[in-house]
Amino acid sequence: GGNLDRKLIYSRFKAVKSFRPTGDDRDNIVFTCCAFSGDGNFLMAGTSIGDMKMYNVSSGDETTYQLHESSVTNIQPSRDNKLVLTSSSWRQPYSKLWSVGEFLDEKCSFAEDEYVEFSKLVQDKLIGTRTEGVATVYDMHTGKLVRTLRPRYYNDYHFNRACFDPTDELILCDGVLWDYRMQKEIHKFDKLNQNLSGVFHPSGLEIISNTEVWDIRTFHLQRTVPQLDQCRIVFNTAGNIIFGLQLEQEYDDEPKFETSFRTFDCSDYSSIATIEVKKSVIGLCPQWDDMSIGVVEQGSNDAIESVVRLYDVGRSRDTEEDQEDGGEEEEEEGDDDGFTDDDDDDDDDDMQDDDGNDSLFGSNSDSNDNWGFDGSGDEDEEEYNMEDDDFDAGEEEQDNDETADDQDNVEHADNMEDNDNVQDNGDHDSNDDNWEDIEVEEIPFQED
Repeated sequence: GGNLDRKLIYSRFKAVKSFRPTGDDRDNIVFTCCAFSGDGNFLMAGTSIGDMKMYNVSSGDETTYQLHESSVTNIQPSRDNKLVLTSSSWRQPYSKLWSVGEFLDEKCSFAEDEYVEFSKLVQDKLIGTRTEGVATVYDMHTGKLVRTLRPRYYNDYHFNRACFDPTDELILCDGVLWDYRMQKEIHKFDKLNQNLSGVFHPSGLEIISNTEVWDIRTFHLQRTVPQLDQCRIVFNTAGNIIFGLQLEQEYDDEPKFETSFRTFDCSDYSSIATIEVKKSVIGLCPQWDDMSIGVVEQGSNDAIESVVRLYDVGRSRDTEEDQEDGGEEEEEEGDDDGFTDDDDDDDDDDMQDDDGNDSLFGSNSDSNDNWGFDGSGDEDEEEYNMEDDDFDAGEEEQDNDETADDQDNVEHADNMEDNDNVQDNGDHDSNDDNWEDIEVEEIPFQED
C-alpha cells in the first residue's frame, strides 16, 4: 500500500510559484542551484556571478548576498538554520561556511575543497572533496581538519563528491569506501562510468553509482538501473524517493540539459514518472516536509530566462480542476511557463461571475457544479432543454399521482356510506357528506 501511495503522490507535481531575479542586472543572472532553509520558510538560490538570492517563500521578498567570485555550485543549510555551506566552481577559496543571523557572516573558508557538505546523522562534522580522490573531514566545533583520506589509487570521476553514510561511520569518495573511525580504506569499486562516483542509499546498505547498485556487505554488483544513466541523484527528506536529474550533455557540439526530471521508488528502484517542465532542469531540492520541491529551470531561447519554480508534491492540475469543476471532461490548455496562482484565481473569478449572472443552477446548485461554459453555446441550450423536459415530466407524473389519490378517496367514501346505511337500517335521509367526519374504525353490527 505504501509503495502505491508513493507512486501516486510522486507522479504529480503542480507549479505554484516562480522566483525570478530582480534588479538592473537581472538579465545577466542565471540560477545554478537551490536549497530550502531548515524551517522551509526561505528558498536559497545560487547564481552564476557568485551571489545567493534568498527568497521568502510566502511573500516572495528577495535578499541578495555576495558569497563567491565565481559561479555558486552548491548550497546546503544546516537543519537548525544556524549555518550555511556554499561551494563555487573556481578561484580559491572554493568553499565557505557561513553563520546565519541578521546577515550572513563568513565563519570559515576551505581553500582547496571544491565541494563540502554536512555529516548525515549528527551535523557535527564537515566532509570536503579535493582533487585526486582526496576526502577531508573537519570538526564543526573547532573548525580543525581531523581526517585526510588519500587513496592509493583513485578513479578520477568528473563529478566526484565525498559523502558520509547515514550512520556517519563510512565515507565514499571517488569510488573508494573508507572507515571513518579507523581511517582505513575498505574497498575500491570498479569504475563503470566517467562522471558519477556514487552516493549512499538512505538504508545504508547500498551504493548507487550511475546505473550500478553495489551491496556494501558483499561489494557485489546487486543490480543495474538503466533509467539512472548519467543522472545526478537527489533523495527526498524521508529517504524513500529518488529524483534523477540528467547531467549536462553535448548535442551538436552544444551543451544542453534535459527538460525533465524523473522520480524513482527507493525500495525497488522502479521508475515512477518523468515530469516534463519544458525548460532545462539545472537543479532540484526538496523541502524538509516533502510537501514541495524547488526546481532551477532555464529557457533555451535566445533570451535566456532563469527561474526557480516551486512545485507542490502530489497535486496535478488536471485532477484538481476535475474536482473543482464537478467532473468536467474538457479543460483549457495551460500556459507554457507552468500553472500559476494568478491564472487559477482569474479562472475562479470568471466562473464565479458566470454563476452569479447566468448560472443554470442558481443559488441552490452545488458549489462544485461549475461547467465552465460562457452561456452562449449549444451546450447551454441543451442543458436548458433537458431541464425543461425534466420539469414537464415531473408535472405530468405529479398530475397522475393526484388523479390516483382522488379515485382512492371516492372509493373510500362509497364504502363508508354503505356502512352508514347498514347501521341506520336503510335510513336514506343521512347527509352525503357525513363520511368526512366519521373516524376510520370498525363498527360492530347490532340487531334490533
